[in-house]
Amino acid sequence: MNTRALTFLSLALCAIVASAQKKPFTYQDMLLLDRISGLQVDPTGSKALFHVRRTDMENNKGVSSLYMKDLLRPTATEQRLAVSDSGASAARWAPDGKSILFLSARGGGSMQIHRADANGNYLEQLTHLPLSVEGFHATPDGRGAVVAMAVYPSKEGDEVNITAQRNSQTATNSGRLYDRLFVRHWDTWTDGTRNHLFHVDLASGRVVPLTPGFDGDVPSKPFGGEGDLTISPDGSAVYFSARVAGNTEPWSTNFDIYRVPITGGALTNLTASNLAWDASPVLSPDGRNMAYKAMKRPGFEADRFEVQVRDLSTGKTTAIAPAWDRSVDDLQWSSDGRSLLVTAQDMGHARLFRIDLKDHRVTRLSGNGHMDAFAQTPRGFVYLKSGLNGPSQLYASRSKAALVDEGATKLTSINKVLDERDFGAYEQFSFPGWNNEPVYGFVIKPAQYEEGRKYPVAFLIHGGPQGSFGDGWSFRWNPQTYAGAGYAVVM
Repeated sequence: MNTRALTFLSLALCAIVASAQKKPFTYQDMLLLDRISGLQVDPTGSKALFHVRRTDMENNKGVSSLYMKDLLRPTATEQRLAVSDSGASAARWAPDGKSILFLSARGGGSMQIHRADANGNYLEQLTHLPLSVEGFHATPDGRGAVVAMAVYPSKEGDEVNITAQRNSQTATNSGRLYDRLFVRHWDTWTDGTRNHLFHVDLASGRVVPLTPGFDGDVPSKPFGGEGDLTISPDGSAVYFSARVAGNTEPWSTNFDIYRVPITGGALTNLTASNLAWDASPVLSPDGRNMAYKAMKRPGFEADRFEVQVRDLSTGKTTAIAPAWDRSVDDLQWSSDGRSLLVTAQDMGHARLFRIDLKDHRVTRLSGNGHMDAFAQTPRGFVYLKSGLNGPSQLYASRSKAALVDEGATKLTSINKVLDERDFGAYEQFSFPGWNNEPVYGFVIKPAQYEEGRKYPVAFLIHGGPQGSFGDGWSFRWNPQTYAGAGYAVVM
């Protein structure tokens, strides 16, 4: 046997031994995995912030920490920031990129906005409000913030102080009267408060109500977030998506997009003509146009989200790529304002696309897997991506690559334990369904699969129609935990 053949045989044997040494992935492994979220890239594109949530099984809780990655040093290890020790959530870069803003209840107080320097060293508390801040956006000049707080609505009075006074009173009974729905939304009982918006001057502490008396929530409950609102590039107005509750809140999908001056004043409903869902307003870099998502069928929350662009000076609204048969999830303007960057479910994958605003041409920018978050930088894209083969990790795209995940550089080393675990190989399949239309699914082989051996099958069924199983990682219904237990999985 020649040297070349011996070398090949040795490599093959090493691969077999390495695979045999790996353990099948288990449900316990899944519970202990770290979870990355909240990607934020600084204005220069040189640093990335993200949260890592770890599981403390002994104390039955999750522990979140803030991490930073130097994007100019791809091989350097991501660093946990000391500011995390006393709690830091909803972190983002200040508009000038010189400091980090975040929420914290450090010191045993309520959630307030705090500031750290660009290296994550704690500096100061910026707000001292009598209520917890539920979420915030910094104004473009960095001098103020638009914050959301849960208040008892009042058109005439001071909602913040009214709520603070009511919260400080000792209850004399535990009864509660409900005269309309919701009574409970998923796992949260309604308590009469609404998420309302306020502008806070960070120097003086002056608070201006932006939605006084509004019968609705911004962000919406229970799944709303920072994408429900945005501030115009010149800092003069706030745009937000909200639903008037009334007596139809549980079955209404009539979210509209409103504009309000950042100094306070009357709300303007920009989408009153559409009785279905309007969401996720984002303004163009020059502030002249607003892109947003819109459904067509009132009351049907699983309808397709199409992209609309509104000229804010004329009010003209244009449907973008209306013939594209996909429902948009995340939505951003490109840095040059000539296109929109969106994510959408696509044949079992969640991919990134570019939509040209001139000719409405749609270009796919990523391959298989699930695009969890993305950011544009002067050197390309930085993104979080997961798949059936692993949870989210941070990546940087390769220069001039056709797809952002083609030859991309992995930037994080979270969950190194997965290098010691064996996953089931998976592939997509299809079969004819109703009206002979193709239906797609995935099959995952058992971990440490042996050809010719019979295995039990776990058939995972999703009720739909608002979602489907796909090539993404789940901490709820995870097919790899079945594969690790010796099952073949069909989903």
